[in-house]
This record gives sequence, C-alpha cells and structure tokens, in this order.
Amino acid sequence: MSLLFKFSELESAPQAQGRMCGQLAIEAAKAEAFGKPLPAAMMRSLARVLPQVPAIYAQLEAWPGDLAYDAVTFRLNAGLHALARSGRVSGLKELFLPGQASHVPAGKSLDAAVLEALADHGDHMLGWLARPTQTNEVARVAGLVATLLELSRRDRFACEVLELGASAGLNLNFPHYSIELGGITAGAAISSVKLRPEWRGQAVAARSLTVHQTRGVDLHPVDLADTAARTRLRCYIWPGEHQRSVRLDAAVALAEHRMPRVDKGRASTWLEAELAEPQLAGVRRVVFHSMVLQYITAQERAHIESAFAAAGANATKERPLARVSMEWSADRSQVELTVRQWCGAKDDGMPVIAAICHPYGEWFDWAGLRLDS
Repeated sequence: MSLLFKFSELESAPQAQGRMCGQLAIEAAKAEAFGKPLPAAMMRSLARVLPQVPAIYAQLEAWPGDLAYDAVTFRLNAGLHALARSGRVSGLKELFLPGQASHVPAGKSLDAAVLEALADHGDHMLGWLARPTQTNEVARVAGLVATLLELSRRDRFACEVLELGASAGLNLNFPHYSIELGGITAGAAISSVKLRPEWRGQAVAARSLTVHQTRGVDLHPVDLADTAARTRLRCYIWPGEHQRSVRLDAAVALAEHRMPRVDKGRASTWLEAELAEPQLAGVRRVVFHSMVLQYITAQERAHIESAFAAAGANATKERPLARVSMEWSADRSQVELTVRQWCGAKDDGMPVIAAICHPYGEWFDWAGLRLDS
C-alpha cells in the first residue's frame, strides 16, 4: 500500500480537533511523504496555534466550501510567506527566506512566530484567505510537452495549445523553455527556464515539435506588469522550495519579453468559443489544464465536458483534438496526467492515464499513450 493511498484513509477518519486542524494534518502527511519537512512543520504549527486565535479559527471552521478543494492551506501559507517577505514577523524568515531554511525550526519558536502572524496581523491573513490561489507552477508543463511528443509519433502535425486556468500564462511559454524528459531535451536549446523533472517509467518519444500558437484563459489573470501581482504569485510557494522560486522568477523574467496571451473569462464559455473557431488541417488542437478542476463548480465542469463532446464529435484525422489534464484523482490519492483524443476513431474520448506525477511536476512516472508507432 502506497503512502498516497493512505491519504484517502486519513481524509475519511473523524477529526476530533475540528475540520481545519484535521485538514492540516492531512496536508502535513502529504508534505512529509513528498519529502517536504518544512511545509509539514508549518502545517503542524498552524494546527497547534489556530485554536488560540478565535477570530480566524471560527471563520475556518465555518468555511462554506471544501477546505481541500478550496486550497485553504495554500491561502494560509501565502499569507505567512507575505509576512516573511515584508519582515513584519521576523520569526518567519527562518522558514521562508532563501539561505535561512536549512533545517526545520524548533516547534516552540515556530509556534511563537505563527501565533504572532495570526494574532497581530489578522486582517492581513483574512485578506489572503479571501483570495483564490494562483500558483502557476511551470514545471507541470513538462507533462504536456511529453504528451505532445508522444502524439507526434502518429503524425507530425503542428499543434495549437489552449490552457484553462492559465493564471499568468507562464505555461504558455513552454516552447521557449529547456525541458529535459529523461534522456531527451525538448523546447529551446538554450533558455533561462530549465525544467528537469525526475523521469521514471518509460522513455518519451524523441520527436520534433512545432507549436503553431498558444493562448489561455483565467477568471482572474495575473498581470505580470503589476509588481504587487508578481509578489503575490511568489507567495504561494511553500517554505524551503527555493528552486521553485528561482524557476518562477526566471519564467516571469522571460515573459516580460514574450508576454503570453491570457484572456479574462470563464473557462467553459471561453473554451466553447475557442473550439468553435475554424481549425487548420494538419494542426492538432490541444487543451491543457493543471490543478484547475478542484476550483470550479460542478456546473462549470459539466459545461466544459459538453464543450469537449461537441468539438470531439466534429474532430477528424486531419483536424484532431486532444485534452491533457494534470489533476488529482477522484479520491485525491494521487495526481494523474490524463489524455483524451478525438480524431474520428471508434475509441474517441477514451481517457488514458499517461503518468502519475508530483503535484508540482518534480517527478513523472511515465506510462505513455500506448500508441502504435
């Protein structure tokens, strides 16, 4: 039995300390299993301290939605990270700032810093709780690129990529990133953004890749020209994950010269309109989304499925459609890279789990698409 499977057991167990403390215990266990002791220490500290701050604790206990799907722990982390960056809570620097977090801080000192943050900066923390999360982790796009290379085994079509929940649009710049997938390198030969996930399982097909265009949509796009917006984006990174910070900074800097197109709108409405646009023969239309579905309503998800069904029914061998999703499994025990294709074949739309992967793209266990060569 894997550690990931045990997470679903923990989620179904009764939580004597309240729902938020129970959720923090789940997230701490996940962090430990993924080799992230600093985030785990912070979550356990929050679980110990939150009941001492009634104004915030009561709001979390009465949270109207699902604490996991609404990523409430991410919001707490972002608020603490912002305080660490501002210097207003000096005890948090040891946890968050580069060069400081070389070890897990002692429980008492960490608890004191977290308590200071929650008790003395309550309005600040409540402000972060009110915001939806915006991680835009570019390492996840390695899974999309591996899929595009696999799809090119069947043909050499160029591709156009549409991204749902694109945030700042950093994933849309993947043709300008240097991406190592096991033994092959895709994308730009030289780039300031280098993606080097641990590659497990099967090798990826070595093929050339032509990207016709990329564009995305987000309900609240991050404006990379806004300094405050860029800072907020950085605050969603967990303590101790300095490589993620370096990678994000490099991707933001590259985007200043190659600004991606991200439209503001509802994913389902935008997707329906985009899929209705004429598609060139010999161009594969690919829709990508990563860690998005948990944030949208069941009605919105149903609308998205309907858009795919309608477009898929019109797909042909010359104008194929593919959907690449990197999302939690139904029981939230693992992250699955799932691929669906439509090209006028009898098995159109059948899901294939191409990989199991780390939530932030640190590793991929690649099974591939099982295509005929």
